Amino acid sequence: MKLVISLLLSLLFFVGVNAQTIKIGSLQYGSVNWELKLIKDLELDKKNGFDLQIIELASKNAAAVALQGGAVDLIVTDWFWVSRQRNEGRLFSFVPHSMAAGGLIASTNSKISQDIDLKNKKIGIAGGQVDKGWLIFRAFYKKKYGEDLIKLSKPIFGAPPLLNKKLKQNSFDAILTYWPYQAKLLTDDNFKKVIDIRDILSELGIPRGMPVIGWVFKEKWVGESEEVFKNFLKASDEAKRLMLESDDIWEKVRPYMNASDDKLFKNLRDIYREGIPTGKFTDNQLEGSKKLYSILSKIGGKELVGKATELSPGTFWRN
Repeated sequence: MKLVISLLLSLLFFVGVNAQTIKIGSLQYGSVNWELKLIKDLELDKKNGFDLQIIELASKNAAAVALQGGAVDLIVTDWFWVSRQRNEGRLFSFVPHSMAAGGLIASTNSKISQDIDLKNKKIGIAGGQVDKGWLIFRAFYKKKYGEDLIKLSKPIFGAPPLLNKKLKQNSFDAILTYWPYQAKLLTDDNFKKVIDIRDILSELGIPRGMPVIGWVFKEKWVGESEEVFKNFLKASDEAKRLMLESDDIWEKVRPYMNASDDKLFKNLRDIYREGIPTGKFTDNQLEGSKKLYSILSKIGGKELVGKATELSPGTFWRN
């Protein structure tokens, strides 16, 4: 009888450990949800001994608040945010999720090209004045042409859907926007991609493969749940591999993509695939992130990085 009770207790303990829940906050219509939904649909969470709970949130700020308050265990955001939090004593850390980035889009009959003559041009900018894409673009333009775009051009900041609409109405000469909205414009033959943020990073001497966004979490949480966190990363890697290698698997993803036609679906799929990390985060990339941080901290100032002028140690989780 004692043996039976012992076996039952052991079984309950095993089930309890393997059923540990990971709560991930994500934007309802964001591309992060594509991977998370696929993990659930394929039961990759159960396969790896945890239960994934997706908490859909309304905005990037709501996600940050949820993580800080302990309502979720993980969110996806950029490593600049993580570095600033660490510098201010809040010990978050970052694991790369995607390298997908936006770019500069103009109409096909526009004279704006790789030479990028933007003097007095009206440019729509997705996000605010310290949006990383805008700061990267300013740094690139300053290096290549010796002028600051904020003084040379006419930047107007706004929400990505509105910028797309305004570009179609010829209210802007070009827009700098996020990759999903870039994909939507490029389904229309009336628009072209002038330059991609990843190409700009190369121009700035930043190594290829630099992550844009990643899984962000409290160090304390990983200290208490390291095994289940590593199991989540295994599930994440498996989902990414399937999304990279299999066209068929995208039929499971498509219902979550809000793609109105086949061309948009393929554009979104292909750009997403371009952003999937295919190797470990290297020391070379870490040095590149330090260089990029230094460049952008000079342009974005305290509004971007607070008081820190260097990347905070521990920003990238290296275990």
